Amino acid sequence: MRPRDSRCRLAIVVIGVLGFAQSARADEPRKLSVEQAAQYLDDRADEWFGFDGADRGEGADRVSCLSCHTSVSYALGRPAARRLSGQKQPTEDETQILANVRRRVEHWAKLDSPRFRLSYDFDDRKKVESWGTEAVLNLLVLANDDRQSDRKAPSESTRKALAHLWATQEKRGPDAGSWDWLDFKLRPWEAPEARFYGATLAAIALGTMPGGPDSPDDATTREGVEHLRKYLSSHVDTQNLHNRLVALWAATEMKGVLTDSQRREVIDAVIARQRANGGWSLSSLVDCRRQDGTPQETASDGYATGLAVHVLQRAGLGRDRPAVAKGLEWLRTHQQPEGNWVGFSLNKKRDPKTHVGRFMSDAATAMALLALEPH
Repeated sequence: MRPRDSRCRLAIVVIGVLGFAQSARADEPRKLSVEQAAQYLDDRADEWFGFDGADRGEGADRVSCLSCHTSVSYALGRPAARRLSGQKQPTEDETQILANVRRRVEHWAKLDSPRFRLSYDFDDRKKVESWGTEAVLNLLVLANDDRQSDRKAPSESTRKALAHLWATQEKRGPDAGSWDWLDFKLRPWEAPEARFYGATLAAIALGTMPGGPDSPDDATTREGVEHLRKYLSSHVDTQNLHNRLVALWAATEMKGVLTDSQRREVIDAVIARQRANGGWSLSSLVDCRRQDGTPQETASDGYATGLAVHVLQRAGLGRDRPAVAKGLEWLRTHQQPEGNWVGFSLNKKRDPKTHVGRFMSDAATAMALLALEPH
Protein backbone atom coordinates (compact mmCIF):
# COMPACT_ATOMS: atom_id res chain seq x y z
CA MET A 1 0.00 0.00 0.00
CA ARG A 2 1.32 3.46 -0.79
CA PRO A 3 1.49 5.95 2.12
CA ARG A 4 -1.81 7.68 2.73
CA ASP A 5 -0.25 11.12 3.17
CA SER A 6 1.10 11.10 -0.40
CA ARG A 7 -2.09 11.88 -2.25
CA CYS A 8 -1.72 15.56 -3.15
CA ARG A 9 -3.10 14.87 -6.60
CA LEU A 10 -6.10 13.10 -5.10
CA ALA A 11 -6.82 15.95 -2.71
CA ILE A 12 -6.91 18.39 -5.59
CA VAL A 13 -9.21 16.13 -7.59
CA VAL A 14 -11.57 15.56 -4.68
CA ILE A 15 -11.85 19.30 -4.07
CA GLY A 16 -12.69 19.75 -7.72
CA VAL A 17 -15.25 16.99 -7.61
CA LEU A 18 -16.96 18.41 -4.54
CA GLY A 19 -17.39 21.65 -6.40
CA PHE A 20 -18.83 19.92 -9.42
CA ALA A 21 -22.63 20.08 -9.45
CA GLN A 22 -22.95 17.76 -12.42
CA SER A 23 -24.65 20.44 -14.47
CA ALA A 24 -23.76 18.34 -17.47
CA ARG A 25 -26.41 15.65 -17.71
CA ALA A 26 -25.82 12.28 -19.34
CA ASP A 27 -27.50 13.53 -22.52
CA GLU A 28 -25.32 16.67 -22.92
CA PRO A 29 -22.65 16.21 -25.62
CA ARG A 30 -18.96 16.52 -24.72
CA LYS A 31 -15.71 16.06 -26.66
CA LEU A 32 -13.96 12.72 -26.13
CA SER A 33 -10.63 12.65 -24.26
CA VAL A 34 -9.03 9.29 -23.47
CA GLU A 35 -6.43 11.08 -21.33
CA GLN A 36 -9.12 12.64 -19.14
CA ALA A 37 -10.86 9.28 -18.78
CA ALA A 38 -7.59 7.65 -17.76
CA GLN A 39 -6.94 10.43 -15.23
CA TYR A 40 -10.41 9.98 -13.76
CA LEU A 41 -9.85 6.24 -13.34
CA ASP A 42 -6.41 6.78 -11.79
CA ASP A 43 -7.77 9.29 -9.30
CA ARG A 44 -10.65 7.01 -8.37
CA ALA A 45 -8.30 4.06 -7.90
CA ASP A 46 -6.21 6.23 -5.58
CA GLU A 47 -9.32 7.18 -3.66
CA TRP A 48 -10.35 3.53 -3.34
CA PHE A 49 -6.90 2.62 -2.00
CA GLY A 50 -7.30 5.41 0.56
CA PHE A 51 -10.83 4.40 1.61
CA ASP A 52 -10.75 2.83 5.10
CA GLY A 53 -13.92 0.85 4.38
CA ALA A 54 -12.06 -1.11 1.68
CA ASP A 55 -9.20 -2.18 3.96
CA ARG A 56 -8.72 -5.89 4.57
CA GLY A 57 -5.91 -7.37 6.68
CA GLU A 58 -3.18 -5.95 8.85
CA GLY A 59 0.23 -4.33 8.39
CA ALA A 60 2.13 -5.46 5.31
CA ASP A 61 -0.75 -7.82 4.44
CA ARG A 62 -3.34 -5.04 4.33
CA VAL A 63 -4.98 -4.62 0.92
CA SER A 64 -8.01 -2.89 -0.54
CA CYS A 65 -10.73 -5.39 -1.33
CA LEU A 66 -11.68 -6.06 -4.94
CA SER A 67 -14.86 -4.19 -5.86
CA CYS A 68 -16.80 -4.74 -9.08
CA HIS A 69 -17.57 -1.02 -9.36
CA THR A 70 -14.08 0.44 -8.92
CA SER A 71 -11.02 -1.84 -8.63
CA VAL A 72 -12.15 -4.68 -10.93
CA SER A 73 -13.48 -2.13 -13.41
CA TYR A 74 -10.14 -0.34 -13.20
CA ALA A 75 -8.19 -3.56 -13.81
CA LEU A 76 -10.24 -4.22 -16.95
CA GLY A 77 -10.70 -0.70 -18.28
CA ARG A 78 -7.39 1.04 -17.54
CA PRO A 79 -5.39 -1.17 -19.97
CA ALA A 80 -7.90 -0.21 -22.67
CA ALA A 81 -7.13 3.47 -22.02
CA ARG A 82 -3.42 2.71 -22.34
CA ARG A 83 -3.93 0.94 -25.63
CA LEU A 84 -6.12 3.73 -26.99
CA SER A 85 -3.45 6.31 -26.11
CA GLY A 86 -0.48 4.18 -27.21
CA GLN A 87 0.98 3.76 -23.72
CA LYS A 88 2.77 0.50 -22.93
CA GLN A 89 3.64 0.46 -19.24
CA PRO A 90 1.02 -0.38 -16.58
CA THR A 91 0.14 2.36 -14.13
CA GLU A 92 1.15 2.29 -10.47
CA ASP A 93 -2.46 1.48 -9.55
CA GLU A 94 -2.65 -1.43 -12.00
CA THR A 95 0.54 -2.79 -10.47
CA GLN A 96 -0.85 -2.31 -6.96
CA ILE A 97 -4.08 -4.18 -7.72
CA LEU A 98 -2.15 -7.07 -9.22
CA ALA A 99 0.22 -7.20 -6.24
CA ASN A 100 -2.75 -7.27 -3.87
CA VAL A 101 -4.44 -10.08 -5.78
CA ARG A 102 -1.25 -12.14 -6.00
CA ARG A 103 -0.68 -11.77 -2.27
CA ARG A 104 -4.23 -12.96 -1.56
CA VAL A 105 -3.81 -15.91 -3.91
CA GLU A 106 -0.48 -16.86 -2.36
CA HIS A 107 -1.97 -16.86 1.16
CA TRP A 108 -5.38 -18.22 0.19
CA ALA A 109 -5.57 -20.75 3.03
CA LYS A 110 -5.00 -17.97 5.60
CA LEU A 111 -7.55 -15.43 4.36
CA ASP A 112 -10.04 -16.21 7.13
CA SER A 113 -7.77 -14.69 9.77
CA PRO A 114 -7.16 -11.21 11.23
CA ARG A 115 -3.86 -11.04 9.34
CA PHE A 116 -5.62 -11.11 5.94
CA ARG A 117 -9.42 -11.14 6.44
CA LEU A 118 -12.02 -12.29 3.98
CA SER A 119 -13.94 -9.68 2.02
CA TYR A 120 -16.77 -9.98 4.57
CA ASP A 121 -16.51 -12.12 7.68
CA PHE A 122 -19.24 -10.97 10.07
CA ASP A 123 -21.16 -14.25 9.76
CA ASP A 124 -20.65 -17.71 8.31
CA ARG A 125 -22.85 -17.09 5.26
CA LYS A 126 -20.90 -14.00 4.23
CA LYS A 127 -17.66 -15.94 4.64
CA VAL A 128 -18.89 -18.55 2.16
CA GLU A 129 -20.02 -15.85 -0.26
CA SER A 130 -16.68 -14.10 0.11
CA TRP A 131 -14.68 -17.22 -0.76
CA GLY A 132 -16.64 -17.77 -3.97
CA THR A 133 -16.67 -14.14 -5.05
CA GLU A 134 -12.97 -13.59 -4.48
CA ALA A 135 -12.03 -16.85 -6.21
CA VAL A 136 -13.77 -15.64 -9.39
CA LEU A 137 -12.53 -12.05 -9.26
CA ASN A 138 -8.94 -13.05 -8.52
CA LEU A 139 -8.84 -15.26 -11.60
CA LEU A 140 -10.51 -12.58 -13.72
CA VAL A 141 -7.90 -9.96 -12.81
CA LEU A 142 -4.93 -12.31 -13.19
CA ALA A 143 -6.11 -13.87 -16.46
CA ASN A 144 -6.69 -10.41 -17.90
CA ASP A 145 -3.14 -9.45 -16.95
CA ASP A 146 -1.84 -12.61 -18.64
CA ARG A 147 -3.60 -11.55 -21.82
CA GLN A 148 -2.36 -7.95 -21.64
CA SER A 149 1.17 -9.24 -21.07
CA ASP A 150 0.95 -11.60 -24.09
CA ARG A 151 1.92 -14.58 -21.96
CA LYS A 152 1.90 -17.90 -23.78
CA ALA A 153 0.91 -19.78 -20.63
CA PRO A 154 -0.87 -18.79 -17.40
CA SER A 155 1.35 -17.27 -14.73
CA GLU A 156 2.02 -19.18 -11.53
CA SER A 157 -0.43 -16.93 -9.67
CA THR A 158 -3.09 -17.56 -12.32
CA ARG A 159 -2.63 -21.33 -12.01
CA LYS A 160 -3.06 -21.10 -8.24
CA ALA A 161 -6.15 -18.91 -8.66
CA LEU A 162 -7.55 -21.51 -11.07
CA ALA A 163 -7.16 -24.19 -8.39
CA HIS A 164 -9.01 -21.95 -5.91
CA LEU A 165 -11.78 -21.45 -8.46
CA TRP A 166 -12.45 -25.18 -8.71
CA ALA A 167 -12.15 -25.67 -4.94
CA THR A 168 -15.01 -23.19 -4.36
CA GLN A 169 -17.27 -24.20 -7.27
CA GLU A 170 -20.66 -25.66 -6.31
CA LYS A 171 -20.59 -29.36 -7.17
CA ARG A 172 -24.22 -30.45 -6.73
CA GLY A 173 -27.79 -29.24 -6.69
CA PRO A 174 -29.54 -26.65 -8.90
CA ASP A 175 -26.57 -24.26 -8.68
CA ALA A 176 -23.94 -26.84 -9.63
CA GLY A 177 -21.29 -25.20 -11.76
CA SER A 178 -21.59 -21.75 -10.16
CA TRP A 179 -20.10 -20.02 -7.11
CA ASP A 180 -21.50 -18.57 -3.92
CA TRP A 181 -21.68 -14.83 -4.45
CA LEU A 182 -21.95 -11.80 -2.20
CA ASP A 183 -25.58 -10.80 -1.72
CA PHE A 184 -26.38 -7.43 -0.14
CA LYS A 185 -29.55 -6.91 -2.22
CA LEU A 186 -27.58 -4.38 -4.28
CA ARG A 187 -28.03 -4.59 -8.04
CA PRO A 188 -26.62 -5.36 -10.51
CA TRP A 189 -23.58 -7.04 -8.87
CA GLU A 190 -24.53 -8.03 -5.30
CA ALA A 191 -28.03 -9.48 -5.36
CA PRO A 192 -29.53 -13.00 -5.48
CA GLU A 193 -29.42 -13.08 -9.28
CA ALA A 194 -25.78 -11.96 -9.22
CA ARG A 195 -24.78 -15.57 -8.62
CA PHE A 196 -25.33 -16.03 -12.36
CA TYR A 197 -23.36 -12.84 -13.04
CA GLY A 198 -20.44 -14.26 -11.06
CA ALA A 199 -20.54 -17.43 -13.16
CA THR A 200 -20.36 -15.35 -16.34
CA LEU A 201 -17.26 -13.59 -14.99
CA ALA A 202 -15.71 -16.99 -14.27
CA ALA A 203 -16.33 -17.99 -17.90
CA ILE A 204 -14.80 -14.72 -19.14
CA ALA A 205 -11.77 -15.32 -16.91
CA LEU A 206 -11.35 -18.88 -18.15
CA GLY A 207 -11.64 -17.77 -21.76
CA THR A 208 -9.15 -14.98 -21.18
CA MET A 209 -6.42 -17.29 -19.86
CA PRO A 210 -3.64 -18.10 -22.32
CA GLY A 211 -4.75 -21.20 -24.21
CA GLY A 212 -8.37 -20.84 -23.11
CA PRO A 213 -10.50 -23.05 -20.87
CA ASP A 214 -10.10 -26.21 -22.95
CA SER A 215 -6.30 -26.26 -23.05
CA PRO A 216 -5.51 -27.60 -19.53
CA ASP A 217 -5.37 -31.38 -19.58
CA ASP A 218 -6.25 -31.99 -15.93
CA ALA A 219 -9.52 -33.70 -15.11
CA THR A 220 -10.49 -31.09 -12.48
CA THR A 221 -10.49 -28.28 -15.03
CA ARG A 222 -12.33 -30.32 -17.66
CA GLU A 223 -15.02 -31.23 -15.16
CA GLY A 224 -15.31 -27.70 -13.78
CA VAL A 225 -15.61 -26.12 -17.21
CA GLU A 226 -18.29 -28.60 -18.24
CA HIS A 227 -20.31 -27.89 -15.06
CA LEU A 228 -20.00 -24.15 -15.71
CA ARG A 229 -21.16 -24.47 -19.31
CA LYS A 230 -24.21 -26.46 -18.25
CA TYR A 231 -25.07 -23.99 -15.50
CA LEU A 232 -24.89 -20.95 -17.77
CA SER A 233 -26.74 -22.44 -20.73
CA SER A 234 -29.52 -23.85 -18.52
CA HIS A 235 -30.04 -20.69 -16.42
CA VAL A 236 -29.60 -17.88 -18.94
CA ASP A 237 -33.20 -17.76 -20.18
CA THR A 238 -34.50 -16.78 -16.71
CA GLN A 239 -32.01 -13.94 -16.18
CA ASN A 240 -32.50 -10.21 -16.51
CA LEU A 241 -31.13 -8.66 -19.68
CA HIS A 242 -28.04 -7.31 -17.94
CA ASN A 243 -26.98 -10.81 -16.91
CA ARG A 244 -27.87 -12.22 -20.32
CA LEU A 245 -25.73 -9.53 -21.95
CA VAL A 246 -22.74 -10.46 -19.79
CA ALA A 247 -23.44 -14.12 -20.62
CA LEU A 248 -23.15 -13.17 -24.29
CA TRP A 249 -19.74 -11.66 -23.47
CA ALA A 250 -18.81 -14.92 -21.78
CA ALA A 251 -19.94 -16.83 -24.86
CA THR A 252 -17.45 -14.88 -26.96
CA GLU A 253 -14.66 -16.11 -24.67
CA MET A 254 -15.77 -19.68 -23.99
CA LYS A 255 -17.53 -22.02 -26.42
CA GLY A 256 -20.69 -23.78 -25.36
CA VAL A 257 -21.97 -21.09 -23.01
CA LEU A 258 -24.92 -20.17 -25.24
CA THR A 259 -26.62 -21.83 -28.17
CA ASP A 260 -26.85 -19.97 -31.47
CA SER A 261 -30.51 -19.20 -30.84
CA GLN A 262 -29.75 -17.88 -27.34
CA ARG A 263 -27.05 -15.62 -28.76
CA ARG A 264 -29.45 -14.22 -31.35
CA GLU A 265 -32.18 -13.70 -28.75
CA VAL A 266 -29.84 -11.71 -26.48
CA ILE A 267 -28.55 -9.57 -29.35
CA ASP A 268 -32.08 -8.81 -30.56
CA ALA A 269 -33.29 -8.00 -27.04
CA VAL A 270 -30.36 -5.66 -26.37
CA ILE A 271 -30.77 -3.78 -29.65
CA ALA A 272 -34.49 -3.42 -28.95
CA ARG A 273 -33.65 -1.55 -25.69
CA GLN A 274 -31.41 1.03 -27.38
CA ARG A 275 -32.70 4.56 -26.88
CA ALA A 276 -33.31 7.00 -29.72
CA ASN A 277 -30.15 8.95 -28.82
CA GLY A 278 -28.01 5.82 -29.33
CA GLY A 279 -27.40 4.98 -25.69
CA TRP A 280 -28.76 2.40 -23.26
CA SER A 281 -30.14 2.79 -19.74
CA LEU A 282 -29.18 0.28 -17.04
CA SER A 283 -32.70 0.46 -15.63
CA SER A 284 -33.99 -0.93 -18.94
CA LEU A 285 -31.74 -3.99 -18.51
CA VAL A 286 -32.63 -4.66 -14.84
CA ASP A 287 -36.26 -4.36 -13.75
CA CYS A 288 -36.18 -3.43 -10.06
CA ARG A 289 -37.30 -0.78 -7.59
CA ARG A 290 -34.96 1.47 -5.69
CA GLN A 291 -34.73 0.84 -1.97
CA ASP A 292 -35.36 4.49 -1.15
CA GLY A 293 -38.52 4.67 -3.27
CA THR A 294 -37.13 7.20 -5.74
CA PRO A 295 -37.84 6.60 -9.44
CA GLN A 296 -35.24 4.81 -11.52
CA GLU A 297 -33.12 6.95 -13.84
CA THR A 298 -34.15 6.21 -17.42
CA ALA A 299 -31.60 8.36 -19.26
CA SER A 300 -28.84 6.70 -21.24
CA ASP A 301 -25.80 5.98 -19.08
CA GLY A 302 -22.18 5.08 -19.69
CA TYR A 303 -22.22 1.69 -17.99
CA ALA A 304 -25.16 0.21 -19.90
CA THR A 305 -24.09 1.81 -23.18
CA GLY A 306 -20.46 0.79 -22.81
CA LEU A 307 -21.40 -2.77 -21.86
CA ALA A 308 -23.87 -3.11 -24.75
CA VAL A 309 -21.50 -1.69 -27.36
CA HIS A 310 -18.52 -3.69 -26.09
CA VAL A 311 -20.39 -7.00 -26.05
CA LEU A 312 -22.17 -6.47 -29.37
CA GLN A 313 -18.80 -5.88 -31.01
CA ARG A 314 -17.34 -8.97 -29.37
CA ALA A 315 -20.35 -10.91 -30.62
CA GLY A 316 -19.44 -10.01 -34.20
CA LEU A 317 -21.40 -6.84 -34.93
CA GLY A 318 -19.15 -4.46 -36.81
CA ARG A 319 -18.83 -0.75 -36.17
CA ASP A 320 -20.85 -0.09 -39.29
CA ARG A 321 -23.92 -1.78 -37.83
CA PRO A 322 -26.47 0.90 -36.85
CA ALA A 323 -26.80 -0.14 -33.20
CA VAL A 324 -23.05 -0.18 -32.67
CA ALA A 325 -22.38 2.98 -34.66
CA LYS A 326 -25.04 4.93 -32.75
CA GLY A 327 -23.80 3.57 -29.42
CA LEU A 328 -20.22 4.55 -30.19
CA GLU A 329 -21.32 8.02 -31.20
CA TRP A 330 -23.19 8.39 -27.91
CA LEU A 331 -20.05 7.40 -26.01
CA ARG A 332 -17.84 9.76 -28.01
CA THR A 333 -20.08 12.72 -27.27
CA HIS A 334 -21.20 12.12 -23.68
CA GLN A 335 -18.02 12.13 -21.65
CA GLN A 336 -18.31 14.45 -18.64
CA PRO A 337 -15.99 17.39 -17.79
CA GLU A 338 -14.26 15.33 -15.08
CA GLY A 339 -13.35 12.71 -17.71
CA ASN A 340 -15.89 10.09 -16.68
CA TRP A 341 -19.10 8.77 -18.14
CA VAL A 342 -22.18 8.97 -15.95
CA GLY A 343 -23.58 5.88 -14.25
CA PHE A 344 -26.69 5.68 -12.07
CA SER A 345 -27.37 3.48 -9.05
CA LEU A 346 -30.24 1.01 -9.34
CA ASN A 347 -30.57 0.93 -5.54
CA LYS A 348 -30.78 4.53 -4.37
CA LYS A 349 -30.62 8.06 -5.67
CA ARG A 350 -26.95 8.78 -5.01
CA ASP A 351 -25.22 12.13 -4.62
CA PRO A 352 -22.70 12.23 -7.52
CA LYS A 353 -20.38 14.44 -5.45
CA THR A 354 -19.73 11.65 -2.92
CA HIS A 355 -17.32 8.70 -3.00
CA VAL A 356 -20.17 6.15 -3.05
CA GLY A 357 -22.11 8.27 -5.52
CA ARG A 358 -19.34 7.84 -8.09
CA PHE A 359 -19.18 4.03 -7.94
CA MET A 360 -21.41 3.53 -10.97
CA SER A 361 -19.51 6.19 -12.91
CA ASP A 362 -16.28 4.29 -12.18
CA ALA A 363 -17.74 1.20 -13.86
CA ALA A 364 -19.28 3.31 -16.61
CA THR A 365 -15.94 4.90 -17.50
CA ALA A 366 -14.09 1.59 -17.63
CA MET A 367 -16.81 0.00 -19.76
CA ALA A 368 -16.95 2.97 -22.12
CA LEU A 369 -13.21 2.65 -22.76
CA LEU A 370 -13.57 -1.08 -23.48
CA ALA A 371 -16.31 -0.27 -25.97
CA LEU A 372 -14.36 2.51 -27.68
CA GLU A 373 -11.29 0.36 -28.21
CA PRO A 374 -11.29 -1.23 -31.71
CA HIS A 375 -12.36 -4.86 -31.53
